Amino acid sequence: MCPRCLLGLGASLKAATSDGVDAVPEPATAPGRQFGDYELLNEIARGGMGVVYRARQKSLNRVVAIKLLLGGEWASAEFVQRFLAEAEAAARLDHPGIVPIHEIGVHEGRHFIAMKFVDGESLATKISKPGSRPTPHDAAGLLAKLARTVHYAHQRGVLHRDLKPANVLIDARGEPVLTDFGLAKLLERDGQLTRTLSVLGTPAYIAPEMAAGPGESTTAADVYGLGAIFYELLAGRPPFAGGTPLEVLRQVTDTEATAPSASVVANHLVDRDLDTICLKCLEKDPARRYGSAEALADDLERWLRSEPLLALPSGALERAG
Repeated sequence: MCPRCLLGLGASLKAATSDGVDAVPEPATAPGRQFGDYELLNEIARGGMGVVYRARQKSLNRVVAIKLLLGGEWASAEFVQRFLAEAEAAARLDHPGIVPIHEIGVHEGRHFIAMKFVDGESLATKISKPGSRPTPHDAAGLLAKLARTVHYAHQRGVLHRDLKPANVLIDARGEPVLTDFGLAKLLERDGQLTRTLSVLGTPAYIAPEMAAGPGESTTAADVYGLGAIFYELLAGRPPFAGGTPLEVLRQVTDTEATAPSASVVANHLVDRDLDTICLKCLEKDPARRYGSAEALADDLERWLRSEPLLALPSGALERAG
């Protein structure tokens, strides 16, 4: 990553936490308050753009998740535009693996999105519990489902651009559901949003071409994000980690990922084929990754059926061999 880019991004990353969430002020809205047609019950998530509550929609007597934009009427026009872009991107997608949108609106100067409430926990929470990390077989199955969901979004012109375990919910049936299209970009648009790293995803999961600075994102960025999730499922940690977000970004742009099977906490059943699949997703050059999320899903399903992969060994693995 160029020194100039690092210097320019330093200020915007200074407030970022290790999970890539910006430090933001406490919202004025609190649990127990009536918010238009909604009764806020309890806070369930918080990120750089907004805070999410479990709420009861009074008119329909149903439990929903409602995301409120932080900053309310004082939020910048760009911030509001990004928030509404998330709603627009998710609302145009109708898939069982994507959290559906019920309503988009403004109340008391605060923009909000009401979504289906998913009774479950995030993948990040699930795998952080002792002894709860999935087997390589289960990890491959889960990622294949996520990859097909992402491919569905890509076919409809939507990139996610912030794929990470925290944005994957595991519902009551144990199925993965993708949420938080806060960085989503409609492929047919050439907008000027998300031009600084503070709004370009989480450093540990961001694609190298996004970390390097402003530029056009492609579906390859989401393939990278899927690979980073897969790496953590297999190795017990993200592909890159460091003391500060800037250190992580330097690794993302300049350092080749080691094979997940080489991690000291990796499951011993992680084989060479899974290393190949994972590292192909994490190639620095987008052109060397899987050509689509669907192609990634296809190879994962080949592995699950004990069939030969179509992917060739990726850079780091190939050199190690």
